[in-house]
Amino acid sequence: ARVVDVTNTKYANITYGETVVFQGAGGQKFAWTFNGLDARSWELAKFAPASLAGEGYRVYVSKNPLYRR
Repeated sequence: ARVVDVTNTKYANITYGETVVFQGAGGQKFAWTFNGLDARSWELAKFAPASLAGEGYRVYVSKNPLYRR
């Protein structure tokens, strides 16, 4: 899994199927596997704990060619 520090960035580019550990202030961590959020932009606060996700932090999920039919 890749670690993304949400305190140093305003967004994250993720590939469908990827597992990402989001790390916030004070060492808080939250892991998510992007296997149902394809080719969209999401606000991290929609699925991460409120104490970890900063307001307006976005996750951009790109298509993964390995999952195309």
